[in-house]
This record gives sequence, C-alpha cells and structure tokens, in this order.
Amino acid sequence: MANGNGKTPQYSNCSNSGKQNYYFDSYEPRRNEFYDMNHKYRGKALIFSHNEYEIDIPERNGTVKDSNDLEKCLTNLAFNVDVHHNLKYAEIMKYIEQTANMNHSNNDCLLIVVLTHGKSGILYAKNTHYNSEKLWYQFTEENCPTLAGKPKLFIIQACQGEKYDDGITLTSGDYIETDGWFEPNKIPIHPDFLLAYSSVPGYYSWRNTTNGSWFIQSLCEELQNSATEMDLLTLLTFVSQKVALNFESYTLNPINDKKKIVPCFCSMLTRRLVFTEKPDNSNTSKAFLDYFKECTIKN
Repeated sequence: MANGNGKTPQYSNCSNSGKQNYYFDSYEPRRNEFYDMNHKYRGKALIFSHNEYEIDIPERNGTVKDSNDLEKCLTNLAFNVDVHHNLKYAEIMKYIEQTANMNHSNNDCLLIVVLTHGKSGILYAKNTHYNSEKLWYQFTEENCPTLAGKPKLFIIQACQGEKYDDGITLTSGDYIETDGWFEPNKIPIHPDFLLAYSSVPGYYSWRNTTNGSWFIQSLCEELQNSATEMDLLTLLTFVSQKVALNFESYTLNPINDKKKIVPCFCSMLTRRLVFTEKPDNSNTSKAFLDYFKECTIKN
C-alpha cells in the first residue's frame, strides 16, 4: 500500500524494543522513463569532419559523404547543425567552448560528432592531436548548467586499436581504409552522457573511400527510419547489428581483406531517449534568429 507521497513502505525486522521499523523505497514504476524532448528546440549538433591534415597522416576520403549525410539526417530531426571541415585544434576547442557557453534552456539535448584519425587515446585535428575527453568535459553540469539533466551525445568515427576482426563473408565494398588507432583514455563519469564508437576497443574501424564509413552510414539509415519512434539505445543496437552482419573489408592486401567490425557505445543515460517529431519551423528566417538570440547567452 503506497503512502501519501507515492512511495511504498518496506518493512524490516523488529528492533530490540519490539517496534517494527520501515523505510521508503524511492523507486516508482516507470517514473521519468523518457527524457523531455518537448523543449522549443531540438538543440545544437556539431560535426567535426577531417579529410586533410598538415601532419604526416593519410587523407580520409569518404568523410565528406559521411558529414553530408549526417547533416541532412540531423537537420531532418530538427537539430541546428554546424559542420566544420579540417579545423585545427584551437579552432575545434573554440567551437566547443562557445557551445558550452550557450544558453541551452530551450533545447532538448546536445550532439557532437567527430570523423577523424586517432592513435593511442588521442584524436587528430588538422595540425595536431588532442585527448578525446576535451570534447565533453566542458558539458558537465558544473560547466554547462543549462544542459543539466539533458542528453549529451558524442559520436566518434575512429579506430580503437590495431587488431583485425576475422568474420564470415557477407558483403564487400569498393576500396576500404581504416581510420588509424584510437583508444579512449577516459570516459565521462557524469549522468546523461552517451559515447558511441565505430568499433570496439582494440580494433580498427573501416571506411569506404566512396560510400563513407560503415558505422556512420548505418547510423544515418537507422536515424532516418526509426529515430522518431525508437529509443536511441535500441537504435544503436540495430546499428551494431547492421555493421556486424552486413559489411566486411575488401582489399588487395590479404592481411586486412575480409575483415569485420562491430560498433559499441558507452551509456550514462538515465532515461530513454526518443527524437520525437517537432513542428517544422526550422526553415523560416525568424526561427533561426530566435534560436540564435535565445542561445547566445548562458543563464
């Protein structure tokens, strides 16, 4: 029997005085099951795409298709999308800091995507490398209070190691490349963060030089088909299924020919996240000006 505040009393054994003690369990069935996605705006999405570098690492052909497809997909989901190509480290950090200092009070969430090479716990900007944690530490509740309790999503297309995954041949692409070596050295310890990676720790990630990366293309397809109806963790599970079963490498080198990958994600989300549909007002100049004005100054 629930008491007046909706909590169910749980009884313990009798104390030495013969009185029966009880405590209240704070759990309420299905309470706060979904994130609130009914704010005025969906929120900001930043895409950092790299295909050219000033340092001695290879170009990333295919990333332009990934960034274009992501921009279209996220815009359709009502995100305010900014795409940045081949930025230097200081430029990336400038946009991260600017976004953290915005007023997100009227936004549902935040999304940041990085498409680049990586190596030994770092990601590459155009001119140097940086620790992956630089992407998210400014968005903690202490540093960005207007995003407190809201989903903060980070998608990283980069390798997580040097191993190849042998698997059953299902399909083949055209020309396949990897995205270097990437192992995240830290993950956020705060609630409401989610990190999605294109491969599991220790393994290469694959990118088709014409059609884009396996992970990003599968993600765009699932977002386009299911994002307004399916919660994000379930959607990412189907992305992993699609990549694991429907792709394998096809190269002239037997060392990396006929290889597989499976994406992975690390979730600190505390509710289910569904990108529910919003009124289509994103195409008007007034809507853009209103968004810019409301988000310029952080409360």
